[in-house]
Amino acid sequence: MSEPGRGVQWTGAIAGAVAAVLIALGTISPSWWSGDKGALGMGVGLREVELCASLSCASRGLDGLGSGSAAWPKLGAIGFPMGCVASLFLLVAAAGALVAQKSRWTARFGRAASALSLFALVVGAGFAWTYPGFDGLGAGWGLAAYLGGAAIGVGAGSLLIAGGASRPAS
Repeated sequence: MSEPGRGVQWTGAIAGAVAAVLIALGTISPSWWSGDKGALGMGVGLREVELCASLSCASRGLDGLGSGSAAWPKLGAIGFPMGCVASLFLLVAAAGALVAQKSRWTARFGRAASALSLFALVVGAGFAWTYPGFDGLGAGWGLAAYLGGAAIGVGAGSLLIAGGASRPAS
């Protein structure tokens, strides 16, 4: 009976590692929304707006941009560390599933990773929902990576919990 649980754990570990990478890339990327306006490339991320000309880039925080919504920059400020922590817990849970013999820790880290991924998903969706919109910018890969990774992370954590619970503790 431990073999099916091990397969579920391996699947959860692989999904958890993929989710961690996607969330981390979406967290650090200024490409939630991006576009070009003339010779100027623009990108918006969780913490900053990046403006790039042919030879240099400059960035600034999100405060005071758009329609003056106070929620949007705050959600970005929460989403950044949440993405970092969710990625870390997903990686720890995935590594634990691959090397640990005791299932209780894998299940605990799986629960934490799943909860943190869900929180990152909710905060990221709120950040995307309250986006004030800027001319010439469209949804970028950072948005899809963060939200997709968080959704995968919720499921991966659940697989790690299920796989850990079905294995006998050593």
